[in-house]
Amino acid sequence: MADEQGTQPTTVYSFRKIFAYTQVALSVLFIAGYFFILSLFLLGYINTPPTWRDALTALLGVVTAGVMQIIGYWFSRQRENS
Repeated sequence: MADEQGTQPTTVYSFRKIFAYTQVALSVLFIAGYFFILSLFLLGYINTPPTWRDALTALLGVVTAGVMQIIGYWFSRQRENS
C-alpha cells in the first residue's frame, strides 16, 4: 500500500527485506548442505549398505532436482528497478 506521495510504509519494506533475507538464507543452507553431504559420500566418510544403493540414488536425484529449482529461481526471477 502506498501513501499520498507514492512511498511504501516502512513496515511493508521491512517485511519484504526480512522475507528476502529468509529466502537467501534457506537457499544457501540447502545448497551448502547438499554439497556437504555429497562430498562426504564421494570421499568415503559415509558408508552405506549395498542394499540401499537404489534408494540413495533416487534420493540423490530428488535432492539434485531441488538444487536445480533453487538455482533456477535465483537466475530467472524478475528484479525491481531501483
